[in-house]
Amino acid sequence: MFYFPTNKLKKNSQPIIFIHGTGMDHSVWTLPVRHFLRKKKDVMALDLPGHGNSPGKALSSISAYATNIFKLLDKESISKFSLVGHSMGSLIALEMASSQPSRVNAISLIGTAFPMQVNEQLLEFAKTDVDKAIDILTFMGYSHQARIGRNKNPGMWMTESTRRLMQNSGKNVIYQDLLACSNFDGGLEKAKKISAKVQLILGVNDFLTPRRKASDLVNSFKEPDVKEIKDSGHTLMMEDPNKVLDYLIEVL
Repeated sequence: MFYFPTNKLKKNSQPIIFIHGTGMDHSVWTLPVRHFLRKKKDVMALDLPGHGNSPGKALSSISAYATNIFKLLDKESISKFSLVGHSMGSLIALEMASSQPSRVNAISLIGTAFPMQVNEQLLEFAKTDVDKAIDILTFMGYSHQARIGRNKNPGMWMTESTRRLMQNSGKNVIYQDLLACSNFDGGLEKAKKISAKVQLILGVNDFLTPRRKASDLVNSFKEPDVKEIKDSGHTLMMEDPNKVLDYLIEVL
């Protein structure tokens, strides 16, 4: 598994681990990674197997991704860490924090819900017509305002950059990721096992994981800190990166 940065971690490091969502890679975390590195914190922004610079194939389940990350952490002799996950990455973070709760300092779940069910037609497109699936994911992954252009960085096109990122993913990666999300179960029971500080960052205009579908998950945590971004959809790190970073700083 590839992770950025690849510089040597400090002795007894307790890094912040960033886990991307379906069909994406570590590049979606550029702003927070740079911030925490400047603050002299260790950071691991992952490319999951079969994504970005990581070799191999996408895995078939959320638990398999979690196990794969634990193997990397054990190889690096990392016993304690914090987790930040977006969408599919939030489920992986949930799985990790519930299965080995004593190792986790804090967890931030961005654009999350449980269950994270995927429409059968979208799954079929991901399997047989991935370009159509990518069109749906990029359209539904942003708020109405972002679709017509609301980026504060001149010349940057949010929806198209996300589309290009997903188009660079390997064969069957998006299908496998969506299937893993849809098949993930036991989320509410797993949330109750988490002892770390819990933060959720949710988009009010999220069409892929609507705020109402996160309610049961929120209620299953012990005293979670829930942040809502009024004008954002599902891809919060692109739509409102500065506010997401501000919230992450509070918990990390």
